[in-house]
Amino acid sequence: MATDLLRLLARGQPVLMDGAMGTELERRGLQIEEQGWSATALQDHSSIVQSVHEDYLSAGSRIHIVNSFALARHVLDPIGLDDRFEQLNQQSVRLFDRAVSTTNIDRNLVWAAGSISTFSAGSDRNQLPERKQFAKNCFDQAEILAQAGVDLFALEMLFDVEFSSTMLDAVIPFGLPVILGFTCEWKTEQGKDLIVTRGLDGSTRSLEEVLSTMLNKLSYPELIPAIMHSDIDTTHHALNILRQYFSGPVAAYPNSGEFNNLRMNFDTVCSPEQFAQAAMDWIQSDVAIVGGCCGIGPDHITELQSQL
Repeated sequence: MATDLLRLLARGQPVLMDGAMGTELERRGLQIEEQGWSATALQDHSSIVQSVHEDYLSAGSRIHIVNSFALARHVLDPIGLDDRFEQLNQQSVRLFDRAVSTTNIDRNLVWAAGSISTFSAGSDRNQLPERKQFAKNCFDQAEILAQAGVDLFALEMLFDVEFSSTMLDAVIPFGLPVILGFTCEWKTEQGKDLIVTRGLDGSTRSLEEVLSTMLNKLSYPELIPAIMHSDIDTTHHALNILRQYFSGPVAAYPNSGEFNNLRMNFDTVCSPEQFAQAAMDWIQSDVAIVGGCCGIGPDHITELQSQL
């Protein structure tokens, strides 16, 4: 099935991704855990997680990121779910498959992406384990997700060369396509506007520096670099930078809205029409995969699908 996706991308046909999971669960009344984000939803509210998948399927999404974003060992251990590491990762894929069955959509026409991220307990990257353990945690999670049936991986919230390379090396052995998702922000420094990533210590590096240093990694034949969890304006400019370093298919799935203590202020989220307009501009500029991250919900994806 992953081969079908790559063949579609090679033909230049745009592919629609889903939107957010965590903030969509919050929009539906769930209390997102500060330490574990949406991990506990799999245990306590699996039917709502499935319903989110169902709504994105009905909206027309073809790539769906399963709810494994916060299911690494170093996230589950601090919240007392270390003994459910394997079970929860399997369940994240199972709930998507159930949603496909419920909506009577041909499983061969959609793809499940296993999310592996730099999220750590309390959204504090300083709590990430040292690199050797982090690499093992990523490999272990990828192995479970691959065995459970994901079609590709989505490496998310990437911010530097070291952790990005470690994660990519951990998932390459499974032979699946990989979305390599960088999170960027806009910064003005000495009168110059920069698109930057922010490291563990709060320091910033330009996206150009990160990408140029990773050129050898970008040669992985089934790699799809992406700009994700970045606001729409930043995403637009970051995509232009990404194109300077990569000529193959790229992806964009921005966020929208303001967080306050890990709670989304939904009044600040862009309208579906605003999102779709930006997404259509990217598609017309040959961005291969477009979807959404935090704040972007099924209504946004439905609007984009209608314009496609």
